[in-house]
Amino acid sequence: MLAVEMQAASLFAFGIARQASVASVAMVSNAVDHAGAQFDTGSQEDGLRILQGIARAARSLFASA
Repeated sequence: MLAVEMQAASLFAFGIARQASVASVAMVSNAVDHAGAQFDTGSQEDGLRILQGIARAARSLFASA
């Protein structure tokens, strides 16, 4: 997927300028047709799984550096 998120875009531009590795994690909440509470990002278990995935990716990044 290709998307632009303003804060992440500036972070990636800085990374390119400084030749630094940069990563970004975006959590999308609520679909267009969502009828529940605003910014419902799911259960605590969902959040834990996301954090575990981020930790795995970070370990892989640092192991390859």
